[in-house]
Amino acid sequence: MARRMTRYWVAAAAVGGALVPSAAMAATASADSKAQVHVPIQFAVLLELDFGSIIAGSTGGSVVLDPLASARECGAMICTGSFSWSRLSLSGSDATVEISYAPQFLLNGPGQPIGAELTYPGGSGSQIQMTGGSAEVQFGAILHINPDQAPGAYSGQFAVDVNYQ
Repeated sequence: MARRMTRYWVAAAAVGGALVPSAAMAATASADSKAQVHVPIQFAVLLELDFGSIIAGSTGGSVVLDPLASARECGAMICTGSFSWSRLSLSGSDATVEISYAPQFLLNGPGQPIGAELTYPGGSGSQIQMTGGSAEVQFGAILHINPDQAPGAYSGQFAVDVNYQ
């Protein structure tokens, strides 16, 4: 009989221990944490977007500045003079940055505004790696000359956002 009581008592102790909280059941956990601190991104305009001089005629058309081909295409229009893509110099931390922009902007002058589309290899939302704390990005554009566009000087602005990823 003594043998049965011993077994019964051990089983009762195990069940009782599960119901009563004790300090031995508490646990402490730790987890790693981290942060990445970057230098604010700075940029400088190295080249402004310049389509050059355009003789449009009565039909209008498009002028394309392709930053990859290093060329200007004028279709049926005549383009003269120098031209350039927009080139920005970025500085900051060695990190991946996202280049984003609104693709359409206007050039204003003496006549009807001229619509333009900013172009960048990979499009808005593209990512590049800044190495050595710097990078250069080059933008092209498509200029849509209206039929019978009034002669004169036209200018406009476009915005580019550059953010760390």
